[in-house]
Amino acid sequence: MKGLILISLLLLSSILNAQNTSRFSQINFAQGVNNPASIAFDGLIMADLIFRNQWIGIEGAPTTIAFNGQYEMDQDHAIGLNIYHDRIGVYNTTSFAAQYAYRAHIDNVRSFAVGVSFGTDNVVNNLASTQTTQIGDPAFSSSFSNFYFNGSFGVYYTTPKFYIGASIPQLFQNRGDGFHPPSWHYYLSTGLYLNAGRNFTFNPHIQIKTAINTPIQGDLILRNTIKNRFSLIIGYRSENSLIAGADFLISPNARVGYSFNYSIGVTAQTKGASNEVYLGLAFPYHTDRGSFAKRRYIGRKGRYGSNYRKNSHRRRNNRGNKYGRDTRNRRRGH
Repeated sequence: MKGLILISLLLLSSILNAQNTSRFSQINFAQGVNNPASIAFDGLIMADLIFRNQWIGIEGAPTTIAFNGQYEMDQDHAIGLNIYHDRIGVYNTTSFAAQYAYRAHIDNVRSFAVGVSFGTDNVVNNLASTQTTQIGDPAFSSSFSNFYFNGSFGVYYTTPKFYIGASIPQLFQNRGDGFHPPSWHYYLSTGLYLNAGRNFTFNPHIQIKTAINTPIQGDLILRNTIKNRFSLIIGYRSENSLIAGADFLISPNARVGYSFNYSIGVTAQTKGASNEVYLGLAFPYHTDRGSFAKRRYIGRKGRYGSNYRKNSHRRRNNRGNKYGRDTRNRRRGH
């Protein structure tokens, strides 16, 4: 049975490797991996690293690692670097992309951002290394390594208690046919921050992935943060698997997380569990942004605007010692 799964996996990857975008159970921490519009919202300088190992015990099962570095140039502009490596069987894809996001602040608590990225994908097919029962099988006699141009587009809306983002992580197909909208994958990510007492923050999060003529895939994550430092996670993945995990704020500048998926139903004994590890750094975190007032300039007429000279030299007083987002509005100074 495991052999059949692996064969199906290889065939599927050979057909769909151009759009093999992954879903992470802890993507609410690192949405910039799939959506360039959401970069650097939770920190001035940020770095997110996620590693996911699927279907433990099955040779050739998917392994994915993603790195997203982000920098907030000022309150209206952010840039980032996205590095992504995915392996399925003998197929490997490594991507590098530069990201840019522009933010339109509706007021001092609501913001809408548009983001784009452009870079390159290196696709490697190492079929020649496959061990086969038939020596010299021509179907497994060749390998290749090609580079393709790629890009992404996304939008992101956020308030102290709500966020929602949508993106197309791959605008171009890395199989030589270029700009091909029918092959696009679409991502939607949304969630709430709800105070459940002084020491508890409840963060339900939904992630949806879909494409034309394919089933909708989704994750429901229920995250409960205790004293803004420690969180417990439970959830469900549409491929009939359970999600569980935890995350910790180990310092004002670093947090770590772990989650696993356990398949249930008829495939439970063959697919095995999937593990995911997250490491995040920020200098500093400001996830308790109940107001943008400290990050914006207020003119003589009381209207919000941009002061780029002031922003480029400003010192951040908020050291970001909140882990769950504190949705209580702080006193706003003028």
